[in-house]
Amino acid sequence: MKKTEMTRFLPPLRALLPAEHGTWFMLGFPMALGLLLRPSLAGAGLALAALAFFLSRPPLRRHLNGQRDPAQTRALALLGGASVAFGFVTLLLSDFRFLIPLALVAPLVLLALRADLDRAVRTLTVEMAAQGAFAGLAAAILMAGGASPAQAARAWLLVTLVGAANLAHVRRILGHAHQLEAPELVRRGIPVHVLHGLLLVCSALLVAPRGLAGKLWTGWTALLYLRALAPYRPIPARVLGWREGALSVASLLLLWRALS
Repeated sequence: MKKTEMTRFLPPLRALLPAEHGTWFMLGFPMALGLLLRPSLAGAGLALAALAFFLSRPPLRRHLNGQRDPAQTRALALLGGASVAFGFVTLLLSDFRFLIPLALVAPLVLLALRADLDRAVRTLTVEMAAQGAFAGLAAAILMAGGASPAQAARAWLLVTLVGAANLAHVRRILGHAHQLEAPELVRRGIPVHVLHGLLLVCSALLVAPRGLAGKLWTGWTALLYLRALAPYRPIPARVLGWREGALSVASLLLLWRALS
């Protein structure tokens, strides 16, 4: 009886969780990196606020699209309230500086939310905007923990580039899997080279001089680029998702050590 009442009061948990593995890595990477580099109660509060905001997207989308189910509305109020509460806790434990990177990436957040609410086709531009917005979380957590603006900006840049390069690589693989025409595959390949090249150059300039860990990270970005240049081989979507996820975990650990 209690389980039935809870189901009526709130929607099923699966209705709030995004189905795509990649979305979780886009959120988890910057959140984990920020907390690893600058562990703090303020940063943890900000991470929880971001998680609550992230989970509020499905009920928000349904509410704005006219699907105002009472359970979804209650979930939206609960998650929205939790996000505000944890954000206020962060403000009490830190200072206002963590709001600066959040304000700077706010246009990217709005662009990604608009595409999500409209169920628009997820172009690389939209996905990169979402990645840049998620990366802003790493910068905000770092500043909430006392990091300098330069440290926060460096983390934001590298998280954005490694995520965007991975997105471009996966989109090209999916283009091959869907047997798109050759001109479209060539078009999808351009961002792969540009983004991986930018990641490699920025890593060589900003991270490699920081010591052995920085050089290991820079070498890792070169390996990621070589991986993207390998000839296409058919691979099941689930295997692709978990493989890219494992590479993201390795990237997280190497970048953490390089920026520590």
